[in-house]
Amino acid sequence: MRTQRSNSFAATTHFFTTLLFQTTPVRFEGATINFSFLKGDTKVVLYVLLSSLAARIFLFPVQGCAGDLAAFASWFKEAAEHGPLVFYQIVYCDYPPLNVYIFWAFGSLGSWLSLFGSSALVYVLKLPSTLFDTATAGLIFVFLRKRLSFNSSLLTTSFYAFNPATIFNGSIWGQFDAIYTFFLVASLILIIDSKPTLSAMAFTAAVLTKPQSIALAPLIIFLLIQKRSWKTLAASVVTSTALVFMVSAPVSLNNPANFLVNIYLKGYTSYSVTSANAFNLWALVGLWKPDAQTFLSVDLFKIGWIMFGALTAFSLFCLYKSSYRAEKSGYTFEISVLFTAFVLLFGFFMLPTRIHERYLFPVFSVLTMMLPFAKEARPLYGILTFTYLANLAYVLPFLNAGNSQIPNGDPFVYAITAINLAAFAYTLTVIIRKPKTAGPPISSQVLENAKQPFAGECGPRC
Repeated sequence: MRTQRSNSFAATTHFFTTLLFQTTPVRFEGATINFSFLKGDTKVVLYVLLSSLAARIFLFPVQGCAGDLAAFASWFKEAAEHGPLVFYQIVYCDYPPLNVYIFWAFGSLGSWLSLFGSSALVYVLKLPSTLFDTATAGLIFVFLRKRLSFNSSLLTTSFYAFNPATIFNGSIWGQFDAIYTFFLVASLILIIDSKPTLSAMAFTAAVLTKPQSIALAPLIIFLLIQKRSWKTLAASVVTSTALVFMVSAPVSLNNPANFLVNIYLKGYTSYSVTSANAFNLWALVGLWKPDAQTFLSVDLFKIGWIMFGALTAFSLFCLYKSSYRAEKSGYTFEISVLFTAFVLLFGFFMLPTRIHERYLFPVFSVLTMMLPFAKEARPLYGILTFTYLANLAYVLPFLNAGNSQIPNGDPFVYAITAINLAAFAYTLTVIIRKPKTAGPPISSQVLENAKQPFAGECGPRC
């Protein structure tokens, strides 16, 4: 038996070694698969992504958020023991249903390895988000490589793959924000590449993972409508609805629609506070203060959403003007799409109440995709990396001390909040005067040419 396992392991090792390091065709189950595309450049990309993955896994033993990890451990265990179909019947969980299948898959892995009850379980708990974050880096490279030279694409991707703030979120804290971010990035890339139905499905998957994905709903809907095709819009609605039903129906007790409403409201109404440790606008009022208090007879909850609604309307108006100019001149406006996505994600962190410290996470993927093209993205990337990492690292000890709240008037909270507000004000000025591209504007035809291997660098017009 041991000899058979050794032979099987040797064969598997030989297959993947050949896949990664050889350029000759490999025969698998009677078919010839040519892996010559892995020659040269692609192997370098794999090395970078695997190095990022290894660095993240190396940090898994560092103490993360004890409360979050304990909840995940319980959910992983219950999903593994009872399966995803009865999960919501036996445990309290305010996470949307797509997560349950992840709990089940990785919980089963932990059970198979007999890790429950051991300190090594942390490797399974932190692995899903880490894998998805590494995959997000891969998506960013694919997006950039169609527009830039190999070296520029790889260098820019590395900024995301080794970003200390994103690494802290998944590899140390142990949260799941990287999973819905992966689907959001996929949705943006697909809509830019004129695959609206697939984009709508990816966005739906993001919402089925974390409700804060809804921040990009106005942009995705705007871009779908802009296609001016009722057939495309109808196909997007039908496929997204089908995906919601496929994911939700097996785990819901009754009507999937009622089930989803209850799940999303359960999480959102649990934190009726100004700021749940997010160093945003409401941190100036005070963390964890009731958002039912009023200002000029309007409660803070409504004020926050009114401000975000106004920001959304103005951002989409500016995007509409950019798209109109692009249609007339033949220039692409995809960087304007990405910048609008950044504005909505950043605004969602800064303006509404009930926001957690981690909700800024998706901005880094979008900013990274803009780094070679929009000059304003570069200082924002650096500043927000610093403030987000500072926010997480400062809050974590308080949470691990038994959900202790940060005292009112904490100077560090005010300092980081002030930097975030300054960055947000700068972002608003960029919306008004439009981002400056890092290169000459290019037409749609030039963009098509740039997608060829080793194309020169160029900056799309916004």
